[in-house]
Amino acid sequence: MLRNFKDDNKGNVDMILTAVIAGVMFAIAIPIIYSVIGGVDYTTVDANFGVTGTTPATNASENLLTNLNTFFTIGPIYLVVVAAVGIIAAVLLLRGR
Repeated sequence: MLRNFKDDNKGNVDMILTAVIAGVMFAIAIPIIYSVIGGVDYTTVDANFGVTGTTPATNASENLLTNLNTFFTIGPIYLVVVAAVGIIAAVLLLRGR
């Protein structure tokens, strides 16, 4: 059975809690991911492939870092939007709309 948001204010709190949890997740994930990626010796990995003159592991790590930078740049926008939706919904419910 679907409940009306007016009758159940828990959805607004859950939206704000989701933003807080995602913020904690980003704060923990960023140092872990970059320290793991930075700790790999890609020269050795490339040498173990056995093909002279190619650097597939280095190329893959550069592409991975580019994608991670994009993800962690857009991530805070997600946090702001989710928190804003929860706050705006809570304010509208308090006003009686």
